[in-house]
Parts: sequence; structure tokens; C-alpha cells
Amino acid sequence: MSAISRRTVLAAGAAAPLLLHSAPAAGAATRSPVVHPDRTVTFRLSAPTATTVTVRGGWGRSFDYTEQALTRGRDGVWQLTTGPLAPSYYQYSFFVDGVETKDPANPTAVHSSPALSLFLLPGPGTEFLTENHVPHGRVARLTYASAVTGTRREATVWTPPGHHGVLPTFYLLHGGGGDHLDWVEPGRAPVILDNLLAARRIRPMVVVFADGNVPGATGLPGDDSFPAELIDNLVPAVERAYRVRRDPGGRALAGLSLGGLQTWNVLLGHPGLFGSIGDFSSGYFPDVLEALTTQHPDLLRDHRINAGTRLHHIYCGNPDDIAHANNVATRAMFDTYGIRYRYSQFAAGAHTWQTWRDNLHDFAPQLFR
Repeated sequence: MSAISRRTVLAAGAAAPLLLHSAPAAGAATRSPVVHPDRTVTFRLSAPTATTVTVRGGWGRSFDYTEQALTRGRDGVWQLTTGPLAPSYYQYSFFVDGVETKDPANPTAVHSSPALSLFLLPGPGTEFLTENHVPHGRVARLTYASAVTGTRREATVWTPPGHHGVLPTFYLLHGGGGDHLDWVEPGRAPVILDNLLAARRIRPMVVVFADGNVPGATGLPGDDSFPAELIDNLVPAVERAYRVRRDPGGRALAGLSLGGLQTWNVLLGHPGLFGSIGDFSSGYFPDVLEALTTQHPDLLRDHRINAGTRLHHIYCGNPDDIAHANNVATRAMFDTYGIRYRYSQFAAGAHTWQTWRDNLHDFAPQLFR
């Protein structure tokens, strides 16, 4: 069982933990995946009646997805050994006669993508992704009422071990198709944060993984419903439930892809509410850029964007990142209007969790200094 599969999420006030992942134990003949010392990986799946089985995983070019065929054995167990792979934390799924299928031998899971499984291939560069013998923060579920959706909604919250004072808060947003558990599962954020805190590379903070799936999300700042969800509903709920700072200098906001657009819409529509802003692999689409510059230049000229933002750090993957061109164009717009930012490119990865985990590992130590 991987380290992340053993984590639990606690309901606020609950007496017992809610187990995120469970799966039956696999026999030796179908143990999957098996990571070998030479960094090759063997996948197995028992599917006696299948005619084709493939595995689709994030070990292609720039850590993007690639698909490979398994070979059927006489016992009906399909098998593939691939690699060697670069050390990293990978996601994959099987396709059985074209139907996407979770690896039943792997107990890890992704809440937003139930067919995915995860595994760590250890080695140089994965130390920050490895669950080490360090104090672990608490991962909890927060429920709150949303006036935007008219429902009760959930967020996930990481709190640092051994700290009980009034702490700053970092809100972290997922991408399209994800949810508030994406940063916990494929993002491995609790492990990253545990290791950074143990190494004294980050300040103690409360980290909130929000659910950005609200109607009308993204587009122009005025058309995006997520800023209202965050500012009017989630932030007040967090500030009631936890002892956290309530000043802009004590709040940070970052997001990947879709969450990066939502982050920028908060920055442009409500400048100064979050003292630190991070954007991972995002960029406004051309029609939104045109509308911003021709119809809403007042948003871009607002002096509070620079005056109220201590840190604005933009990240992107290499040119294989599907957001790369939009990211370049968005930064050009910011340059035209004098909106300050730092920029970093993760040269090894595209629009993938390898990029975003690295971004978080670099961004979090810059907060609340």
C-alpha cells in the first residue's frame, strides 16, 4: 500500500476517521504494480475473457500520458514490464477491451477519477514526495453552507502538527475535472507539506484545498462565480472553524490550470484580499484576453493589484504544457499593464502533476515570510 493510501480524512467533530482508500489484497501472481531495482515497472491484470488490455500512464514525453499493450498469459493474467522510468509519483489506469478500469491490486485511488491508481517510483528528486519519518499534519474535512450553490459543500484542510497559535492560511485550488481531494491524492500535498515543515522550509500554516466546481466558473472575473464562493462562503467558514489570521498578509491563494484562472479572477476582481498569489500552468484564453483589454482595462490598471500583493509567482510547464501559449500571452498582458510577477518554468514536465507538485514545493516556502 502506498503512503498516500494510508491517510485518513476526519470529519469535523467526528469520533472516527473516514478511510479514503481500500482494496482487497492481491496474490503474488497478480501483484501490481511491481517496481524493480532497475526502475522498470511490471503491471499485471487478471482478465481471462478480455481480448485487449492496455495501460495508460503518465510516463510519456514530459510526463504526459502514453498507452502500452499488455500481453496475455496462459492463466489469463495480462502483463507488461515497462521502463526504466524516471523517479516520480505516477498515475495510470487499465483499458480492458477499450473500457477504462482501475487496477484492482493497487489500493490507491483518486476521488475525482475513480479509474486511476498511483505509485511512487523512488529515487533522486522524489525525496520531497516520500512519506518520511517526520511529524504528520492532520488532514480533515470541512463542511460549510454555500450561498452560491444553495447546498452544503466540502473542503479539505491540512493543519500542521504541534502548532496551536493563530496561523496564516493558504488556499490551494485544483484543475478542471478535479475536486478538493486532488491535491491530497495525486498532488501529494500533505506529504510535501509535512516534509517542508520538518525541514523548517515553510512557516506553520493552515492549508485549505477548495472545491472549485461551481456554476459559471472562470471566464471574465465578473462572470466567474468562484470568487464569491471563496470570499463569501469558504473563507468565513475556515475563519470560524480554525484559529487563523484574518488580514490579507495572512492569506495566500494559488491554483493549477482551471484553478489558476480562478486565482487570477480573484486577484483582478478583488485585489489585495490575498497577499500572496500563485498560478500553476494557466493562462487566459484569447477571447478573454481580448475582452479584458478592450472592455475591462480598469481591472488591469487597478493599483491595488501591485500594492496589495506581496508575492505573485507564475509557473508553467515546458512548451508541451497545453497552457503554455496562453500563459505566455497572459504574462504579456500583465507586462503591458505593469502587473508585477515572478516567473518560473518547470522544464521537465508538461500539464501534469509532476509540474504542479514541483510548483507547490517551490511556492510554499515563499509564503508568509
